[in-house]
Parts: sequence; structure tokens; C-alpha cells
Amino acid sequence: MNQTKTLALILAAGKGTRMQSNIPKCLNPVFQKPILSWLFDAFSKNEIDLGIIINPLDKNYYLQYKDRVKFIYQNEPLGTGHAVKQAKKEIYQYDQVFVFVGDSPFVNHNILKKMLTDHELNFSDCTILTSLFTEKKFPYARVIRTNGRISRIVEEKDASETELESFELFGSHYLFRANILLEFLDLLKPDKDNNEIYLTEILNHLIVKNKKINSLIIEDWRKLIGLNTKEDISWIESQKII
Repeated sequence: MNQTKTLALILAAGKGTRMQSNIPKCLNPVFQKPILSWLFDAFSKNEIDLGIIINPLDKNYYLQYKDRVKFIYQNEPLGTGHAVKQAKKEIYQYDQVFVFVGDSPFVNHNILKKMLTDHELNFSDCTILTSLFTEKKFPYARVIRTNGRISRIVEEKDASETELESFELFGSHYLFRANILLEFLDLLKPDKDNNEIYLTEILNHLIVKNKKINSLIIEDWRKLIGLNTKEDISWIESQKII
């Protein structure tokens, strides 16, 4: 265990079919390094323990990381909330838990350090990364604010026309107090349309219970994007983001 008692859970069990690759999406290279390696290196620089949630059928693809990360298995692709539920045993051992999607390589160690600092200084139950996506739209959850405070997080597919006008997007980067995450995971229910359990919905439960959600708004929205296709990789490599 590390001294900070902080764990990073990386979600990587999805099929990632849009990448049209014969390897898992997050192992495709960007700037000549696997997407996942960028994330692992950023967390390691902050001395944060690593866990990755994968489909057990894909384990052999990840053996290059076996000495630096704990493998956790999601047998069925039933959503991000379901994936995190598979890590309850690991979460119990920590005080704080990051939950990140495995396809966003440019949340660097400085952003992680700032996220941790803000989370602790604000005594937050959950801290999320958001940004104002004014130049390019992505199918991410919308952040809805009332009088400056987050009042709702809504997935794009469920957003009203008014909510879709929000430029503040949330790409699934969380930092939780571990006990809060464990408590509120049990409140998540399967989506009525596809039976998946979305972790995003945990934020609305926190809001209803008046828990403290802090958002760190990242100035460069490109740092938060997920790479889902070869076109996404080509585009981000043209941006000179590193």
C-alpha cells in the first residue's frame, strides 16, 4: 500500500469497437506510446496505486503491466457503474479513489496533483474534472449548474434541448472519498433502456444527499478527451498537445 492510501481505478473493459483494432482500444499508440501508458505514468508520478478493470478474456494483452497494476475483472460489459462495483474489495483498502476511463491519455501528473490538492483542501466527497468544450463537441455528460453550483449531471442521450446547450462537459474523471464511493455504489440501478449501470448517475445521488461535489475546470479541454477512433488519434496528434 502507498502512504497516501489513494487508488486509481482505470476502466478498460469496454469493447472499443469503434477503434477497429485487433487489440484493446486503450493499448493503441498515441505519440508512439500506448494510451494506457500515459495514464499509468501520470498516476505513478504521484505515487498512486493502480488498478485496471478489464474483460478477463483480454488479460494477455495487458501482461506488460502486470508488475505495476492490480487486475480486476468485469465478466460482462454492463456499464461503468457495474465495472466499479467489481472493485469493492480493493476500494475498502483505501481512503481515496480515482476512477478514470482508460482512453484519455492527457490528464497529466500536474492535473492529478491539482485534483488531489483541491479535493483535500475543499473536504470534498467527490471531485470531478470538467472543461468548457466551446470549439468541438463530444458526446459527454453535460454539467448543469444552478446559481454556480452543480445541480445535475446528465448523459447526452438523456439531456433535454436546453441541457444540451451546456458547454461544460464531464468526461468521466472522478476522485472519491472511498467510503462515499462504497456507500453510493449500492444506489446505482440499471438503465431502463439497455440494462447498463452508469457511474455518472452516482453524482446525482450525491447531489440529492447534499454531499460535497467539487469540480476542477480544466482550461484546455483537449486534455480530457477520450480517444475512440483512429481518426481521434490522428486529430489529437495534430494538436501538439504534449
